[in-house]
Amino acid sequence: MNLRALLLAVVSGILAAAVAWVIASRPDGRLHVTVLNTGSSAAVLIRTGDGRSVLVDGGSSPTQLLAALGRVLPPATSRLDMVVLTGGEQTAVNGLGGLPGHYTVGTVVTPGDLNPGGNNIVAALDTAGANVLDTVGGGWSFGGASWRCLGFTALATGREMCVLSVGDSSGRVLVLGDAGTADQENLCAVYGGGLRADLVVTPPGGAIAEVLLEAARPGELAVPIAQGVPAVRAPQGYPVDRTSTDGDLTYTGGPTGLQQGS
Repeated sequence: MNLRALLLAVVSGILAAAVAWVIASRPDGRLHVTVLNTGSSAAVLIRTGDGRSVLVDGGSSPTQLLAALGRVLPPATSRLDMVVLTGGEQTAVNGLGGLPGHYTVGTVVTPGDLNPGGNNIVAALDTAGANVLDTVGGGWSFGGASWRCLGFTALATGREMCVLSVGDSSGRVLVLGDAGTADQENLCAVYGGGLRADLVVTPPGGAIAEVLLEAARPGELAVPIAQGVPAVRAPQGYPVDRTSTDGDLTYTGGPTGLQQGS
């Protein structure tokens, strides 16, 4: 094969891949959830039924977050419609520092006052044009889905945090953020049946309270965890996927709720 033919083949391959991405990213009326492989931290990309993209937390590394978004978003994507923070700890916010200059952000939703580092990152996103909202304990509609920030005061830090519940007619996901098992037990006492979900994204490492499993009754658990890091023993009877072994974890809504697959 000569150089010209080789270049044409490469360009054709790139165009074919781009077209496939565009087709795959078209709104299909279903909820899509991707737990990004960002090491020992959590970042979850949610695509709503009408095609809007929402990032929940950003992990601790800007480099890893940008690489993960580059893997899962369509080529040339430069906008996130919304960013939701479950808390202000380093593992939730530091990665967002890489967004300005690479992605514009429509709205940032925070669970209240963050730590100084988190406040600085949110301020940078605000300066770059994002609309910043505080919705502790609140709910809202966006992209055809219902969103609810189940607010609580973290026992370890005393700061306001939230567990995020997102759902539509095709499925529901519960993102636990950095809620420890004692926090999860307290959440069950307050919210009870409001924790029901097809998919639960655990805190980094996989720690999850038995009482929360009983309340949520998920079909699957997704665990953000880095390679080489010992995982918490998985609860019996629940399919568990881990980013350390499976990479980015993708789930799609359907008649029986969110299930793994594109």
